[in-house]
Amino acid sequence: MGDIAQGQQVSKRLPAKQLIPYVLLVVGAVAMAVSFFLPFASAKGDYAEYLKQYGDRVYTAEAGLHNKDVVGLSLLTFLRIYIAGLQSGKLLGGMYLEAVICITLMAVIAVSSLLILLFGVLKKPIAAIVFSVLAVVAFYALRWDFDDRGVLPSSQYGYGIAEYIYPISFVVVVAGAIWFMVSRHIAKTVHQQLANNTTNSTPVNSTPVNSAPVANGAAVAEPVAPSKAE
Repeated sequence: MGDIAQGQQVSKRLPAKQLIPYVLLVVGAVAMAVSFFLPFASAKGDYAEYLKQYGDRVYTAEAGLHNKDVVGLSLLTFLRIYIAGLQSGKLLGGMYLEAVICITLMAVIAVSSLLILLFGVLKKPIAAIVFSVLAVVAFYALRWDFDDRGVLPSSQYGYGIAEYIYPISFVVVVAGAIWFMVSRHIAKTVHQQLANNTTNSTPVNSTPVNSAPVANGAAVAEPVAPSKAE
């Protein structure tokens, strides 16, 4: 009985233990989703001052952006610029293939980030891990492309805060998902053990049916009435 009571106390504590990794998973997922809207590139030096001073000037009419909109360039802003350039045919150097690749990678990051958040809230840690890996692979593939083509860093722009938040958020999501799976597995194991103990246990005060009386540790045979001869 003491083991069962102890197991019940442990099982009551498990939901609280699952709450911590669950919150960690959701917070990491939210951070990954929000990073898509945070500056991936930030203007620096005199160019940043120029953009701020002449903020109302048109930066690119195709994407509907002004100078004040590109002081910090989020992945969403990059996506708008590449899509507008692809549609208008005014891409620098005619790099249409590069534009398609970048648009695809940014779309993968955006969709994966939303799915990570969805599966995190729904307590689906394995799916969250799968899409977080997909998102971070696309993220660093895009980063490598920007580095290779000299888009970032450049004389005008350096990497922004999203460059650092995204990988940190990925680690938080994976750590929270694994922790949550372990906690949930422990909870299921404890509950199964409690169920087995309850099924296999025998009541303490129960008396076996049709048992012979016991005296001094030895079974005593019950008297049998003699049968009448016919």
